[in-house]
Amino acid sequence: MLVFLSDVHFTDGTSGETIKSTAFRVFSENLKKLIESVKNNPVQEIKVALLGDIFDLIRSTEWLACAVRPWDPAGPEQEAVVLKILQGIINNNGQSIEYLRSLEELTGQMAGGFRTTYVIGNHDWLINRYASCRDIVAGSLGITQGKDPFPTELFEPDYSAFARNGDIYDKFNHMGNRDDSSVGDAIVIELLNKFPEEVRKRLKETNPIPKEEQDDIVRLLKELDNIRPLLDAPSWVLMVMNRVENAHVRRIIEETWTRCVDELFEIPFIKKMDVPFWPDAIDQLEAALHLSSRISKFILEDVADMLKRFMPGVGDQEYAKHALAEPRVRSREASYVLYGHTHDHLIIPLDQAPTGSGATHDKIYFNTGTWRKTWNKVAYDPANREFIGWHVLTYVSVFKPSENGDYAFEVWNGALG
Repeated sequence: MLVFLSDVHFTDGTSGETIKSTAFRVFSENLKKLIESVKNNPVQEIKVALLGDIFDLIRSTEWLACAVRPWDPAGPEQEAVVLKILQGIINNNGQSIEYLRSLEELTGQMAGGFRTTYVIGNHDWLINRYASCRDIVAGSLGITQGKDPFPTELFEPDYSAFARNGDIYDKFNHMGNRDDSSVGDAIVIELLNKFPEEVRKRLKETNPIPKEEQDDIVRLLKELDNIRPLLDAPSWVLMVMNRVENAHVRRIIEETWTRCVDELFEIPFIKKMDVPFWPDAIDQLEAALHLSSRISKFILEDVADMLKRFMPGVGDQEYAKHALAEPRVRSREASYVLYGHTHDHLIIPLDQAPTGSGATHDKIYFNTGTWRKTWNKVAYDPANREFIGWHVLTYVSVFKPSENGDYAFEVWNGALG
């Protein structure tokens, strides 16, 4: 049995909410029940594929307390920051990590035993930059790791499965080289991480409302990185403002957001990607993020919808096209393609081709979703900028032909709200 999960986003606790360890207890219990339920064709081994964005090294305010950033060249100062964040992640998620390690106990007398593979995504790519970080991650998860970096893709021929995080198809989060930083890193660090902290500072300086109310506002603003898609971030800011009765506090939130967005696009790393005299993706992104302060809130939703239609991006169907085009799928070596990254769990039938034996070769794309809280804009009356959130958990199990009888895969998705 090969089990995929992705986008857990373990953090050091300085950003938005991390999923609680009870989710991993449920995960372990579900796998145990699944193994016990397979009698005639028993599970022969357990392989766990962590499909990227497991240890989130980007979502940390530690970056704001130092002079280096992920887009700076590798060096001792950057390595020290990454190591500090990584140790904070492990300390903040100890019980969850222990549940992952304890999955080995489920193998019992299975001939194939147990193995965990860590596949790199866009929030944990810095792990591969430093051997010291790879050693810590491997040690915490019980992975036998040599000197080589963690892989960015995985092919398991026994399971006819090919997998990657999927970030390479997102131009804001992959700039052509997985050992390079991306626009997405800058957005998270210089806007989504920075903005709540700047609001906290302004509120502390002026003290217009009790500290408890200040903390509640900052806590809500820290959830910005749980908003999907990113273009809904300004609506989230306006939603928080609408909940605040104090006019001075509302001005602080709006002014701080505007300043943080302006400063984001003044970063040399971002400016050098902006094509002069041409409305490229950076210009469109800047316009989208400025909606909350530069355009009347009454037309915000119409403009946001327009930008979503015309702003280049990758939707569910585009990811499915990439899945069908994977070389392992075209060659029929893989029947199943698994991506993470988007946080939206999916099963999409791609194609069905006849084989020489008279059977068919089914090609299926799975998205492994996420293990975190997600905030979703309401479908009706969106102008009020209302969001409803719930915790989600998805994993995909794929079986060898000799396992689990007639069933080749099983998908488990849960939501707690």
